[in-house]
Amino acid sequence: LRSTQPHFVRCIIPNELKQPGMIDSHLVMHQLTCNGVLEGIRICRKGFPNRMVYPDFKQRYMILAPATMAAEADPKVAAAKCLEEVKLDPESYRIGHTKVFFRAGVLGQMEELRDDRLGKIMGWMQSYIRGYISRREFKKLQEQRLALQVVQRNLRKYLSLRTWPWWKMWQKVKPLLNVQNVEEEMRKLEEKVAKA
Repeated sequence: LRSTQPHFVRCIIPNELKQPGMIDSHLVMHQLTCNGVLEGIRICRKGFPNRMVYPDFKQRYMILAPATMAAEADPKVAAAKCLEEVKLDPESYRIGHTKVFFRAGVLGQMEELRDDRLGKIMGWMQSYIRGYISRREFKKLQEQRLALQVVQRNLRKYLSLRTWPWWKMWQKVKPLLNVQNVEEEMRKLEEKVAKA
């Protein structure tokens, strides 16, 4: 009861034996008919039983006509334009001073339209994100492929260089060049020591 907004509570006796879990459907229907509950429901369904204040309507259904509703500062005008844009039957709703009124079941249609629009937007977002992730992965694979090609090229050159006769000679001469450099450095150090 706290989750709804009841105007009244009608007590119905489920059976004449006063036993729990047992319902006499004929007795229940007779009570509902005699109390006028069924007639009240019929009258309510012929009218506009569902209602929503304009700010709530604008906030909830803005997704159905975003450009139109964002352009309108007045929530009443925005609601009217939104209902026109979704091509809802004018007999299924009424625009009041502070609220928009709906016939029975029309809010369900509005919710279905909203869910469809949300589904399309979510599908678009998911496809965009998947595309972004795929492009990022593809770019990473391209960079790895390029790096692998560079490593392969350098390895091939190194392997061909190892068997090149001039390279072999350079490997044998290189230590001798370092020895000459060491002798030159020793001579310079000895000159510095002599000056000091």
